[in-house]
Amino acid sequence: MNGQNVLSFRDFTVRYGDAPASVRGVDLTVRAGEIVGLIGESGSGKTSVAMACLGLLPKQAKVTAGRFEVCATDLAGADARKLTRMRGREVAMVFQDAMGTLDPTMRVGRQIGEVIKRHRGLKGEAQRQAVVELLRRVRVPEPESRARQYPHQLSGGLRQRAAIALALAGEPKLLLADEPTTALDVTVQAEILRLLRTIRDEFGVGILLISHDIGVIAQAADRVAVMRDGEIVEQGGVEEVLLTPSSDYTKMLLRSVPRLGRRGEHAGRPAPEDRGSDPDRPALFTAEAVGRSFRSRGRTVHAVRDVSLRVHPGEVVGVVGESGSGKSTLANLLVRLDRPSTGRLRMDGRDYARLRGKRLKAFRRAIQMVFQHPAGSLNPKLRVATSVREPLVTGGTGGSEARRRVEEVLAEVGLPADAGQRLPHEFSGGQKQRIAIARAVAARPEVVVLDEPTSALDVSVQAQVLDLLLRVQRAEKLTYVFISHDLAVVQAISDRVMVMYAGRVVEVADAEALFSAPAHWYTKALLAAVPSPDPRERGGPADTAEEDTSGDRGQGCAFAARCPKAESRCRVDVPELSEVLAGHAVACHFPAVEEGAE
Repeated sequence: MNGQNVLSFRDFTVRYGDAPASVRGVDLTVRAGEIVGLIGESGSGKTSVAMACLGLLPKQAKVTAGRFEVCATDLAGADARKLTRMRGREVAMVFQDAMGTLDPTMRVGRQIGEVIKRHRGLKGEAQRQAVVELLRRVRVPEPESRARQYPHQLSGGLRQRAAIALALAGEPKLLLADEPTTALDVTVQAEILRLLRTIRDEFGVGILLISHDIGVIAQAADRVAVMRDGEIVEQGGVEEVLLTPSSDYTKMLLRSVPRLGRRGEHAGRPAPEDRGSDPDRPALFTAEAVGRSFRSRGRTVHAVRDVSLRVHPGEVVGVVGESGSGKSTLANLLVRLDRPSTGRLRMDGRDYARLRGKRLKAFRRAIQMVFQHPAGSLNPKLRVATSVREPLVTGGTGGSEARRRVEEVLAEVGLPADAGQRLPHEFSGGQKQRIAIARAVAARPEVVVLDEPTSALDVSVQAQVLDLLLRVQRAEKLTYVFISHDLAVVQAISDRVMVMYAGRVVEVADAEALFSAPAHWYTKALLAAVPSPDPRERGGPADTAEEDTSGDRGQGCAFAARCPKAESRCRVDVPELSEVLAGHAVACHFPAVEEGAE
């Protein structure tokens, strides 16, 4: 079967009504036993291609093609019954959101078993064994017990593995993977990409890997096709396209990718002497041994533990860590959307968790927040100018002065002159984030906390927003706390970086020192897992699934179970954050600097 085409499109075009074609003249093949990467930004037509493979385009879609075949089935002539039989048996799909793919009311094993029964006819013990074997093959640890669990009881990585097992249950010849790692932490993402390569080799399936992340494609694909505005502008071998691209668009995408080791290339980045990272300067605000705990099902869960932080005027402090590390909880505490269970938060010497009345209102003006999903933070019924004006009115600024300030900040973030009179739905994702940034800086705050502000954006838009943030920082004399799981983005913008794991700070240092010589083994693992856009720098073979670290940890270092250098002491004593070099602190009994690690 290897080498045969399982997907073959020639001159494939999709048109809706009288509108111009949304997909035009696409030539694309996927062979059994290979991974073809389909790169493109939002609106490029990637998802239309995927839906066409499943016969799931809307009824109003008009398809024309010289060839339109999946697994030797001519989709143009296939009726509804034939398409239904084909889905799952010939072609299956893995979606970005595993939680949305899996039925939350059914045990994982039962869901996979139903697909096996439908397409392979297995029942009873044979079906149960097939479920366990499939979970084992996609590297789910303890597959017998995992099969009896519900989706919410699995970590994000394990849920995605279960979703992949569900897609493979009917033994398809073509697997469509639509942004399968976008919602995952970098370490889990690396494991899933290695798993896809293993599936290609062990199952012999053809895989169409759809992503806007060039690093993901570089780490997994054999061949690459680049889409723009409904057309494929370039395709070929992964090294040919990503190392020696021929189209200007591919070159632009590659230039936009933030890369570890390339720091300070953004146009708006202030000069080093202007960035305010001198530790001897007075702090603008501080967190002193801050903790936040919650009661859940009769037990206490510690989301943030003993976090101390000093932020100086004019600097950018990056905060990184996997899901569940406490980053977003800390962000909510910093802007007083939540209050700490222990410790103190001070700004200008005042404990702002206790502020009331006018002092609280003044604090609200001084510290603002930009969220990951701008559409969720903007009122869809309010015109942009009204949304941006709100913090000004709350602070006592109105009339012509407020109008002038709104016009000023909208221009500053690069929006057209008529933007203020339009509604949020009329803007692209990148433009909505610009509106959210304008709203955050309108009242001239001192600090802006940014919680994953670029993770939902295409790579070229992400680069534009990073440049914008740095230009606005200089123009408005702002201080940033920049929270992200994307280490390359954090390196590009930050002066200092704080690494969190299981609610604790495990390392903090100047960005240059941390990224060039990390001292904590968790930081080293994060850096090693970042997908390189260079296909020659691929990770090794997959071996075991990531540990499911959900839930509260007991004594000792929370990272001990995953640490290559852990000793018995690490499982008993909690390491304190202490300096190993000037300005470089780490919470580790056996830090990398003592091992002579690079």
